Amino acid sequence: MAEPGQLAGVYNLVVADAYDLFDHRVPVSEFESMLQERDVPNEICVVGLAEIFEDNEAVQSLSRKMNDAADGLENQSPLPTIQFAVEGSFQRRSRDFELQAGEDLYRLSRVFGPQIERRNSDWLTVPF
Repeated sequence: MAEPGQLAGVYNLVVADAYDLFDHRVPVSEFESMLQERDVPNEICVVGLAEIFEDNEAVQSLSRKMNDAADGLENQSPLPTIQFAVEGSFQRRSRDFELQAGEDLYRLSRVFGPQIERRNSDWLTVPF
C-alpha cells in the first residue's frame, strides 16, 4: 500500500508540511522540461506551483505540457509517483478546489482540469 501523498499513477497535490516528500525536488520549469523530454523519474516532488499562477501563460504552458504527456505517463512502467508540494491549504469551491497561499486563492482546475479528488484535507489527487 502506498504511503499517503505518494500514490503512483496520479498527480498528488500535498501540503508540504503534512506528508513525507520525495528527496528529488524540482521547480515547475524543470518538471515541464522533463515532461517535454519524456524523462520523468519514478519519484519526484515538484515545488513552486503557487508562483506560476501569477502568469497566465505559465499556467497554460504547464497545463498543456501535462496534458500532452498524459499518455506517456500512464504507460510508463512502473507508473511514476509525482507530488506537487504546496505551502498553504486547499479550499473547496463548488465543484473545484483552490490553493490558498497567504491571502491569495488559485483555482487548481486551471492547471489540473476538473477531475480533482480530495483524499483528505491536505491531499488531493488528479489523473494524469
